[in-house]
Amino acid sequence: MDRSRGEAGVGGEGLKWMLNFAAFAGMVALCVVLFDVGGAGGLIGGAIGFVLRLGGRGLDLGERLGNAYAGALMGLPLGLLGGALYHYVWPQIASAIAST
Repeated sequence: MDRSRGEAGVGGEGLKWMLNFAAFAGMVALCVVLFDVGGAGGLIGGAIGFVLRLGGRGLDLGERLGNAYAGALMGLPLGLLGGALYHYVWPQIASAIAST
């Protein structure tokens, strides 16, 4: 591998992209495994983040897809957190409201 000719290895940029993809795949896997306890919220949050960032700034389709990917990466954990809070906290709130 000769870096002087522009050949890419697994160092630097390649390693950054591998880590980025691993974080995305791990969040999707976590949302699928925890589907019953908030994972659906994570998948919905990822989809909403993707769609919201898709129409943002960007000169070409590649840049817009990169922005949408970043939106999905932000939406997955927030949706998972929101779904888990809804799953665990809402029954307690509903029972408190019903008992008053």
